[in-house]
Amino acid sequence: MAEPQSIEQLRIYKSARSAEDQVYELVKTFPADQFYGLANDLRRSSAAVSHHISGAHRLYSYRLKKDELDAVRRECEATQKYLEAARDFGATDELISEYTGIVKQSWGLTKWINAKLIERREKAEIQAKDELVEATAS
Repeated sequence: MAEPQSIEQLRIYKSARSAEDQVYELVKTFPADQFYGLANDLRRSSAAVSHHISGAHRLYSYRLKKDELDAVRRECEATQKYLEAARDFGATDELISEYTGIVKQSWGLTKWINAKLIERREKAEIQAKDELVEATAS
């Protein structure tokens, strides 16, 4: 899997930004009494999803990337919960399912990162064994 040059090339980031834009459009239709309650929670959690994806992209450490992807899933679940509460204000199943898709993509990335961590650990073990053989042969 080749590392994309830019965050805008990541499919998960494109999905998150698209869903975030839809949430912002939905919130514009909310009644005034919901502006500081549910609308604010929705805006914050939907923005946090793309923020954490961006954070995972820029980090070097695979372990830190996994932490950011965990945060992506938490924020997606929070956004879905708020969208469920916003059904009376026009939240749709399609928008909720977009966040399910983002969660699935983040699990795919986590699986890939786990494979990379295992690969690195195996390389380090082989290198340590080779160094031990060289040291005992000398």
